[in-house]
Amino acid sequence: MLKLLKNIVLLILFIATILIFINIHVLVLEDVQNNKTIFIVKVNPNDEFTMTWMHSVELQPWEEIFRIDDDYHVILDRTRFKSFGAGVPDYAGDKSEVKDGYVIFSGINKKMNDLQYGISDFAKHTFNFSDKELRLYEHIEDGNAIKIYTKPLNMLEYFIKKAASI
Repeated sequence: MLKLLKNIVLLILFIATILIFINIHVLVLEDVQNNKTIFIVKVNPNDEFTMTWMHSVELQPWEEIFRIDDDYHVILDRTRFKSFGAGVPDYAGDKSEVKDGYVIFSGINKKMNDLQYGISDFAKHTFNFSDKELRLYEHIEDGNAIKIYTKPLNMLEYFIKKAASI
């Protein structure tokens, strides 16, 4: 019995050591005012996520599509919106097209060092990653900001933060 208990303890220590020393890259959504991680997910190069909201002047949907580059930076890749108007640039990136009623600017390739959004009940900010949709306006107080960034974490930290997030 003592030998079994010793083997179990050694196995637990071995697993904990592995979890501490293996790093992964994660995408983090953080409530800035409350300094709280609301969403965290493991990412790989070329993964994409989308922020969608209702434009306050145009009252039309707006999307910004980001990708993770080979160095795990967040890159603004393209935008999609319904109409031109106040605050909308006349071009961005290296390609513009109209598809399914949306104007699409692609090839923007802008590195986003400090990506923040002010969350609004009116604009209905929504985050999409893979098959996960997160209606930020249901989880973040109206007017508060979120920050989106990548960072390396060890597996243990990741599991702890994942368990505490939405």
